[in-house]
Amino acid sequence: MKTDDRARCKHIGDEGEKKLFGKTVSVAGLGGAGAKLIGLLARENLNLRLVDRGRVEEEDMHRLSLYYEEDITKFKVKQAKARLLAINPTVQVKSFHEEITDESFFLFKGDVMVDATNNDEINAMTLVGVPKKKIPLLIVRYSGSKARILVLQKKAPAKLLEKIAFKGLEEEGVYGPIASVAGSLAAGEVLKVLLGEKKSYIVEVDIWTSKMKVVKL
Repeated sequence: MKTDDRARCKHIGDEGEKKLFGKTVSVAGLGGAGAKLIGLLARENLNLRLVDRGRVEEEDMHRLSLYYEEDITKFKVKQAKARLLAINPTVQVKSFHEEITDESFFLFKGDVMVDATNNDEINAMTLVGVPKKKIPLLIVRYSGSKARILVLQKKAPAKLLEKIAFKGLEEEGVYGPIASVAGSLAAGEVLKVLLGEKKSYIVEVDIWTSKMKVVKL
């Protein structure tokens, strides 16, 4: 996808395009938010490293914007890579069909790491493990009609997870559009970080009530 063919956002411009060139984003979790996120990042010509061991499930299709019906039961990383290359044949995508554990953290390389697993235990691991790599970390959470995106560029206490946690999907369910909203917001935050944003904060949104706020850390 040629960058010259796009109308550039004034916040990015030619200099921003140069900064983004060659950058790599690692993404754990290719469900609702993760699928939307990587689709947008592929359109920005960012290199991607994808980690997920799950399959595309029919019951989740209302929030899986990247996948098609024919992808159901197939591995997410394999289908995601195929879809991304169809969107942008020039994007570099490395996919890993792996469980996300302390031992698999060596897979998370690049300039930014995004945990889009929506999983408490994995979030706890990334909050400890990723800062050791000295790269920015984003954690994306959603449930019901709400989402929170943590942008972290410094060491943080484990209790920080309490500020982004939600009740489980089993209890709250998922309002389909929130997954795409969470992924889109996360994509925007990734670009801001790659362009030089140094602050840490939490973005909160409820698309049912149309409310949004930013909590500084």
